[in-house]
Parts: sequence; structure tokens; C-alpha cells
Amino acid sequence: MKVVLHDRTNGLAQEVRELTHRKLTRLEHHFVKVLDAEVEFSEERKRSGLSSTICRINLHLDGRRTPVLHARERGADPQSALDLALDRIDRQVVAFKEKVTHRKHSASPVRVPPAENRPAQRSSEPERLRLKLRPMSEAEAISELLVVYLHEDSGEIQILVRRADGSLAVIEPVVP
Repeated sequence: MKVVLHDRTNGLAQEVRELTHRKLTRLEHHFVKVLDAEVEFSEERKRSGLSSTICRINLHLDGRRTPVLHARERGADPQSALDLALDRIDRQVVAFKEKVTHRKHSASPVRVPPAENRPAQRSSEPERLRLKLRPMSEAEAISELLVVYLHEDSGEIQILVRRADGSLAVIEPVVP
């Protein structure tokens, strides 16, 4: 990981520079796709004569649609400002990693749960589900994604499906 350090103060101690590099390379342990980091130290002076150090961190991640993570913190000295900014950027990296990894898991309630969560079934018998049908018109059924309903007028069982392109299809079961 490449670390670029900008010093806009009156002089940053070498130990703070080494500490910055060492702590930022630890971010790779959380998420491998960290490319480079820009760290900027600057001073802010107030009218009262007190000065504080501001640490800004911009973290660039590898990927086509990955964001640049930002953190800006203020502290009494460069090391405390760095620690606060690193804490914030570390939380952002962990949150982004969780977001990316959760996209890969099936979270849809329509999909079948993983095998370890499913109760054991005999392979020869299919799973049976009981469904209470309520009478409704086609207009009421359109608001749903997939509906098995009892047609109000004819009394027949029908299945309404919303296709991927947005169109609707009515499946009318026929018993031979």
C-alpha cells in the first residue's frame, strides 16, 4: 500500500511519519483492496492563541465502483489527530467490506436457505406447503409479485406472476 504524507505544519516529527505509515498499512489486514492513502497534517490557530492539528485521510480502494473514503479529525497534537482519523477511517473500511461481502450472499426471502439451516428432508418426498386462498380481483393481485388467488367471478385458482420486464402473466391451472 502506498502512503503519501503531506505536512502543512511547522515540521512533523519523524516518529509521527513512521507511526502514520505503520498504522495505515494495518488497514490492509481488514480489506485487501486498499490501494493508497493520502494523509495531510495541518495546523489551525485560534484567536485565543491555542493551536490544534488537523489530520485528513483520503483512502483509495481498488475497484471500478469503489468510493474514496474520507476522514478529518482534529486533535491537540498530530498523534492524537491521527489516532482519531484512523479510528474513523477504520470503521468506514470495515463497513464497506461488510457491504461488499453481503452483496454476494443470498439475502432474498424467495431463495432457498443454506443447507445447514434447512431441516432434513427425505429425498423421495417433496416439501408440501398449505396456502389459504382468498378471493380477490386481478387488480388487487397486480400489486403483488407472485400471487396464487381464487378468482372472484369464476371461482378458479389462478396464479399471477410479474415478469422481469415488468409485464404480468396469469397462469390458469388446468386439470386434465
